[in-house]
Formats: sequence, structure tokens, C-alpha cells
Amino acid sequence: KLFLSPDTATAEQEFGHRIVARNDGRAVIVSAPGKAQGEVHFLFRSVTTAGTLFQSQSTQTMTENDDNTSRLGDSLSMSTDENFVIAGAPYANALGSDGSTRFSDAGAIKLFVWDPTTFKYGTLITRRAPTDAASQNFGWAHKIAEPGTSSVRSTPTKYMFVSAPGLTSDKGRVYMYEWGIGADGSTYDSWTQCATIDSPEGGTGQRFGHRLEVNDNGDILAVSSIASGNAGKVDIFVRSSQSNDDSVQHSFTHVQTLTGVSTDGSSLNTQFGESITMSQDGTRLIIGAPGVDKTGQDDAGEIYYYKWNADGSTNTYTLYQTLGAPDSQINMRFGTSLALNHAGTRLVIGADNFSSTREMK
Repeated sequence: KLFLSPDTATAEQEFGHRIVARNDGRAVIVSAPGKAQGEVHFLFRSVTTAGTLFQSQSTQTMTENDDNTSRLGDSLSMSTDENFVIAGAPYANALGSDGSTRFSDAGAIKLFVWDPTTFKYGTLITRRAPTDAASQNFGWAHKIAEPGTSSVRSTPTKYMFVSAPGLTSDKGRVYMYEWGIGADGSTYDSWTQCATIDSPEGGTGQRFGHRLEVNDNGDILAVSSIASGNAGKVDIFVRSSQSNDDSVQHSFTHVQTLTGVSTDGSSLNTQFGESITMSQDGTRLIIGAPGVDKTGQDDAGEIYYYKWNADGSTNTYTLYQTLGAPDSQINMRFGTSLALNHAGTRLVIGADNFSSTREMK
């Protein structure tokens, strides 16, 4: 069934720009970053019977910006156990730590938390970048890991990762947060920054944090870097946190860099890492490179399937399979977007230039 934006009067909303959904098939979250500062629509249906329509449950926006450039919902993610939804507003002119100075395109995120009694996501918090700086695009990519099974709001071990690829002249950075008890001393309602992850190469112009993925345990992190004129790469980190005096000092160790190289040996403009998806346990990693050219087919695109610890002794990823565009159309950009189910057994691949803007295949 076709579902249109709840607002049928406003043009250029970009309704459907990003979509996430709960596994039970009853709740779908859809962003429309082009409307005002951006909107996030929560849709719900009471049963999953085929043909049952979704109804608009609520719409969330933001008012923290001083203009309409925030693009709330430009990025959208759901935590591994579906307790949280994050909507990124990477172009928000956010207030700095002094509460009065605005930093252009600093970015922000809004977090929503699931209430199992009302079957709704409610607004939890809006969080700005930890660093006062313009053009850092905090909230460009993000993901929450909820280790264990059947995690709920009060389950203590949860990790959130948020990128700011524009920080320090596009050097980029990823921030790590940990879930914990808030000011009242009893309620789990607070995300506290506990670590930063930087590119192992350093240097400006990389946009480290273009995309990121993390496994359910929060101990395997994949971060891509894509900048104009570069092929793109994906850096792999493993958590190497240390316990000391009943506290944990979180850190990540870089173990591998994955790169995309085209068949002619060139590594330019393949956009390797434009999309990333990972199985819940982290043993399967899929990376899209929609800029890969084939003979007579520019920007055909490819995806790369990697397995973790394939030889049983090396905790890194090994390339297992390469899938090319299944059609001969030029500029189809196969691999623009990716979605993998938790078990890593079903994969959906997007090709944003294939067919027409009004047709899905």
C-alpha cells in the first residue's frame, strides 16, 4: 500500500528519506528532513495481518535551530533491541557550551525511547556535539548497541556511537556514549560520553564517520571515510576497554583498514563505504561502493561481503564475496544503501539511480 506524508499540502518534505522499523512489523519510523527543521513520523498498526494499514501515531520536529536548515531525520537509526530511535540533524546551528553562541552546521541528535505499555516512542533528549565547532555535522551517522537478549530501558549495558565527519576541516571523529542512571539516582535516562574514536591516519579532508556500524555487543566498530575525489575506506576497531577501581575506561583499538579498488587498479571515486551494514553478532559485514565502474557502465556499483575471523584465528574481516550490479544500465549506483537482518541471512540493496524516480524494482 502507498502511504503518503500526513501533511499532504507541503511540497519538498522528502518524506521517506530514511526509514527504520521494528521487527514485529507494527511500528515504522519515517523521516522528512526537508520540511522546516525536519520531521520524524511514527506510524503504527495494531496487527501485522497482510494489508493492514499503518496510521500516523505522532510527528516529532525540533525548534532548537535559528533557521530551517537542521534537516532532522537526515539520518535515522534504531538500536539493536529496538528500545531507541536516533534522528540526526547534522546541519543544525546548535548552541555551544556557553548556551548563547551558535555554531553553524554543528549538528545535533534527538533520541526517542520505546514505552512498552503505550506502544509508542517518546522524546528522551536532544543532544548537541561535545565539541564547540562549526561545520562538524554531528549526527551524520549513529548507532546504539544493546548487548544481551531482551534488553529493556533499565538494562544497564548500552553503547551509543555518533559521528561528526566535518570536525577539524573534515578530519572527522566518532563519539561513544554509555547508558546510565540520571540525576535522580534511580532512573535510566542519561547518555554520558565516555570515549572518542579518531581515524588512524589522521589528517584533514577524510570525513571519518561518513557511515558507521557496530555489533550488538558494542565491541566491533566499522567506520567509513568518504571525501570528494577519494575512493573511500572502512576502518575496523575492536573494543579494548580496561576496568580500574570499579570503573571502566572505554577505548578502541584499530585492527584493519578495508579499501575498494576498481578492476583497472584505480582507487578513485568508487565511494567504498558509502553504505555499511552488519549482522547483529558482527560476523558478517557488507560494504557498498556505488561509484565502481564496469566496462561501458559508469557508476554501476558493487557490494562486498566480509566474514569476521574466517580462519578461526584472526580477528579481522576477510573478503568472501563481491556482488556487481545485476543490470547493464549506466549510473545505477548499485549499493547506495544496504539493510541486513539481525541474523545476517537476508540483504536488501539499494540503487538510487536505477529506473526512474517514481519506480521501485
